[in-house]
Amino acid sequence: MKQESEAILSILFAGFLFTLMGMFVKVLTPNLPAMEIVFARNFFGLIWVMVALWFNPPKMQQGGKPFVLLFRGFAGGSAMMAYFYNMSVMPLGTAFAFSATSPIFLALLGVIFTHQKVALKVWIAIFIGFFGILLISNPTSISLSFSGLILGIYSGLGAALAYLSIVKLSKAYDTRVIIASLMLSGSILPLFTQLIPYEIYPIALFERFVMPTLWEWILILGLGVVSTYAQIYLTKAYSMGNPPIIGVMSYMTIFMATFAGILLGDKVPNIFVIIGMLLIVLGGSLAAFGKK
Repeated sequence: MKQESEAILSILFAGFLFTLMGMFVKVLTPNLPAMEIVFARNFFGLIWVMVALWFNPPKMQQGGKPFVLLFRGFAGGSAMMAYFYNMSVMPLGTAFAFSATSPIFLALLGVIFTHQKVALKVWIAIFIGFFGILLISNPTSISLSFSGLILGIYSGLGAALAYLSIVKLSKAYDTRVIIASLMLSGSILPLFTQLIPYEIYPIALFERFVMPTLWEWILILGLGVVSTYAQIYLTKAYSMGNPPIIGVMSYMTIFMATFAGILLGDKVPNIFVIIGMLLIVLGGSLAAFGKK
């Protein structure tokens, strides 16, 4: 019971740190491109993981799945790019809600790729979750373009694809190697955006590099520290607690982020957005308890 309580406290603290991360992004992105923030976040994380591997090398592992490892890095890195862009242009709570759809997509992908019989509860979870997405993406609810909607959905879908690949990778690689694949990809992919003529794109996903000021460097450093410790406490929570319960508790981050966004100037969400968020929480919770 004590361990379960500690796990719940860990996931709530991780949610608080992720909310702080979103606040850092909100403060930084009016002056700096979102992709520049993604690079900084992952580069700091990559250094942390490489130092950990240097001082404590991974034990003998099977390996042999480089393409799956590459796919995990690409899916997770590109989903993070969409996620950070969403935080820069959407209300913070809405961006977190889109990202929180990953358990719903994970349940749907499990149906598609495993071809197993699925409980009615999981199908209900999928439909509830997608109805929640429709409500929070209602053009009358928030100022959201079609491209913004696509990137919002992809932030959850890409994360689900990355999680799905971990099932195969966890038996072949040290966990830190899997994390390093995400951080490396998340450091490289934003650099490619500098090679693309950004004028031809209808969204500000591709922007020129802007040299941060001293204050912005301090904020970027804070972002890196907060993001790294958020991942540490997230991992601690799932390693100690009951995963479905921890997954449900993690949805508190949506409401923390909504409140934080309002403090930073976001509009108070209307009733349809609030209901949509609650439906995503309900759908994700049913999906978490309905499948391993």
